[in-house]
Amino acid sequence: MPATKQQIRQIIADNNLKSVADVYSLLRDSFKDILQELMEAELDASLGYE
Repeated sequence: MPATKQQIRQIIADNNLKSVADVYSLLRDSFKDILQELMEAELDASLGYE
């Protein structure tokens, strides 16, 4: 589901994004966190914790 313009503006304001480097850093950190959660969920499922 794509973000609305208002949501994008809010993300920019909340994270004080001023440059492309700031956006890149936010995306990199967000991707890292999402990937970590997915890997942990997959491991939990394969070990039968869920």
